Amino acid sequence: MEIKNSVDLKAAIQTLKDRQQQEKKELVENFHAFSESIKPINIIKSTFNKVKESPGFSGNVLKATMGLGVGLISKRFLLGKTPGLFKRIVGSAIEMGVAGLVSKNSDSIKSKGSRFFKNLFRSNHKGVVM
Repeated sequence: MEIKNSVDLKAAIQTLKDRQQQEKKELVENFHAFSESIKPINIIKSTFNKVKESPGFSGNVLKATMGLGVGLISKRFLLGKTPGLFKRIVGSAIEMGVAGLVSKNSDSIKSKGSRFFKNLFRSNHKGVVM
């Protein structure tokens, strides 16, 4: 903008004041957003959401949980209550071994299990409509 007289000067000053007000407003908004983002609860929420949204997270957690659950059940089934030190060591080894096998082969176990349950609950009456 070229300033030639006092009217142009006043217009330029007003434009700069408006720009200053707008930048001040944006700075205050950014400061409030930043101060909210550094609160501990918001940091925890943000981190949890990032981890939750990472690819493959839910599948890996499901596989690990399924493996640990089956490992624990197999330990209880094979050894029952394990009062002795040797039995506890053997039981823990069995539990971790089964958990590892199940978590590595969870996809095939899941597909075979779903096929089994579909066949188990399939209706034998083909003429009956529900």
